[in-house]
Amino acid sequence: MEDLTGIKGVLGFAVYVSDSQVSGSAKGKLGDKASDIEQFWVNAASVISNNLNLGEVKEVAVGGKDRQVLMVMSPDKTVLCELDPKANWKSISAEVRRKM
Repeated sequence: MEDLTGIKGVLGFAVYVSDSQVSGSAKGKLGDKASDIEQFWVNAASVISNNLNLGEVKEVAVGGKDRQVLMVMSPDKTVLCELDPKANWKSISAEVRRKM
């Protein structure tokens, strides 16, 4: 997968297949916590999907005062991105999906 930091607003990213990181950058503040975050949110997305009968959860975005974290899921991979706090996560999610 190409370098997603080329998308305006993406500070860092990691790509996972079966909970193993296959590509990405060490940029951004997530660093080595990215794998823990990815595993937690994949499990949380499954619980949310099952309990709310949503079908497949395709993205999760969490925002704080100094950054946002976006996770985009597809059947074969998961992409975790650290975003600028002012970035539009919906447009970035669409761009990440196009590159998946």
